[in-house]
Amino acid sequence: MPARLRPGRAVYALGALVAVSTVARFALSRGVDAPWIAPDEDLYGLLGRALVHGHGLTILGERAPYYSLLYPAFVGVPFLGRDLASGITVVQALQALLMSATAIPVFFWARPLAGSRAALLASALTLLMPGLAYSGLLMSEALYLPVAVVACSALAQCLCEPTAARQAALLGAVGLALATRLQAIGLVPTIVAALLVLAVSERSTATVRRMLPTLVVLAGASAAWIVVRLATGGLGSSVGAYAPLAQAAHYSIRDIGSSIAEQAGAVALLTLGVPLVGLGLLTWTTLRGREPERGVRALVATTVAYLGVTVLEVGAFASRFVQHLTERQLLSLAPLVFIAFAVWLRRGLPRPQPATSVIAVVVAASALLLPVERITTPAAAVDALSTIPLEHLRRHLSESSFETVYAVAAALLLLLAVVVPRRFGPVLAGIVVLALAAGSIVASREIRQRSRAERESTFSGAPPAWMDANGAHDVGFLLTGELLWPGVWHQLFWNSSISGVLHLHGAALPGAAPQEEVSIAPDGSLIRASGAPVEFGELAAPSTVTLAGTSVWALRPNADQPGVTLWRLAGPARVLQRVTGLRPNGDVYGGTSARIEVFGCGPGELQLTLLGKQGFATRIRSGGRTLAERAIPPQGVWRPAVRAPANADGSGSCTFELQSDGLVGSTRIEFVRGV
Repeated sequence: MPARLRPGRAVYALGALVAVSTVARFALSRGVDAPWIAPDEDLYGLLGRALVHGHGLTILGERAPYYSLLYPAFVGVPFLGRDLASGITVVQALQALLMSATAIPVFFWARPLAGSRAALLASALTLLMPGLAYSGLLMSEALYLPVAVVACSALAQCLCEPTAARQAALLGAVGLALATRLQAIGLVPTIVAALLVLAVSERSTATVRRMLPTLVVLAGASAAWIVVRLATGGLGSSVGAYAPLAQAAHYSIRDIGSSIAEQAGAVALLTLGVPLVGLGLLTWTTLRGREPERGVRALVATTVAYLGVTVLEVGAFASRFVQHLTERQLLSLAPLVFIAFAVWLRRGLPRPQPATSVIAVVVAASALLLPVERITTPAAAVDALSTIPLEHLRRHLSESSFETVYAVAAALLLLLAVVVPRRFGPVLAGIVVLALAAGSIVASREIRQRSRAERESTFSGAPPAWMDANGAHDVGFLLTGELLWPGVWHQLFWNSSISGVLHLHGAALPGAAPQEEVSIAPDGSLIRASGAPVEFGELAAPSTVTLAGTSVWALRPNADQPGVTLWRLAGPARVLQRVTGLRPNGDVYGGTSARIEVFGCGPGELQLTLLGKQGFATRIRSGGRTLAERAIPPQGVWRPAVRAPANADGSGSCTFELQSDGLVGSTRIEFVRGV
């Protein structure tokens, strides 16, 4: 690959790359309805707003487990003095610039090793990764990607010449990364592993000895941190919000090994495999002690160490907590691999045998052994944007055809890395460029579509800040199990009037939101665990629950879940009626039944409006007795009314069941008191 390009022009070209990427990424993010990924985005947004308003890292007024400091601060500042929608737009613009700026340390790291043109290629490949679509979301990847690359660059500089100033810069970069994301804990063993790789490649421990000040500082800081945490909250608390990782028992060696293999395959997918062949060949030469350039030895040592530690770290985490690829936690690996690829191309694609074939086979195996039927699902796309194009392909092909196309494409791509003539190196690079660009476009469009669908499912076309817009304040949010939990997080993000989350037994909200379990007394009173009544100005609850008070506003139900109603309370919260077992559209299927619980049940009658759909028998039962029954003809309407039990005196509850042998619809289920 030609390498001559005037330094000034190369820098201008780099600036143009960053500018074009920033504009393109921001433009693509404009159609994204963030937050989308729950609870991560909502949590960072809530923490950021609380932090910049002087409330610290809190959610709903209570201290949250430590996730990071810098990203909440970064994402919180744009919300100062702006409405949430405008604040999100500013965040998206800043993140488009920030992630695009990752190309700058990549270029200046690669240029002395590969020349300006190849360095620009490494920068361009970095900017074309589908993972940069996270710039449109409130995700810490936007900040961690450039910070982690800078930290790795600082490590490589130390490995080249470990001056005191460079070691101080490395320690500062590691501290910055730790303040951004706790995943950066892996940078500590990365430094140790990189020194070992360099010592092997140079057959000398001189650099290790010169790096002793850094190692001593890291060891001392780690020991002090652990001691403090042991004294204040136990070892698990040393990793803040990730304490479950330290507390989780029964890690399976087999599961960890399988997960590590899958994450290694994710790296092949993230980089398209070919650049890994270049890295592998540089590593082969370096470990044999035949790499003449110290800068390349430092690059290889840093990249191999960071790749190995990160895959082990992410693989262990995913084995317990994730059932698919976690590419977003591997994203910062790719720029280092692209720099190695640029060096390999600049040198004319040296491919000694049998090393080249062995490395290609290993990379191919990591990609081909991925469980593609499991990694190409909608759930996997959240954590692995590179799988979205594969998911699209899978939709249009049969299972066997898809697996064949995937295997053949992966094999051919890696075969090209082995056999393509040296003069066609730019063509090989162009294939990688085009594939990454296509993947980015597909991933960005998919995020836009899915985030819009999520917004519609959560708010049913209403303004997201619908509670605030209706003048609500001091709102409690009652969870009964019918609402999809990601939507509840979105409600918390958009409506600052929500001051507390309550849940019935078994309906807790996943994530770090403070919440309290409550129960419904026979008279309908909502009771805290302490026995005290629940008191809020307003209470939001699924539309399956009727409260004593005034209905202020309601979100419509949709195909996925019931609506949400905001009630203005006149005193302690009291439930009048709760319906379970209905589909969100009010249907009851044959073989199932809906349960209507009436609290504080006294004289009155249950009134229903039922719609016939299949003509099968439909009945209303209570206490083991059938109170009313009819075979409603298709398109017919039945409006039964059944009396409360004779002994209902308003102090207890009574239960009715709506059953049908076929499909029946409902538009009204209401207990009318005093009739």
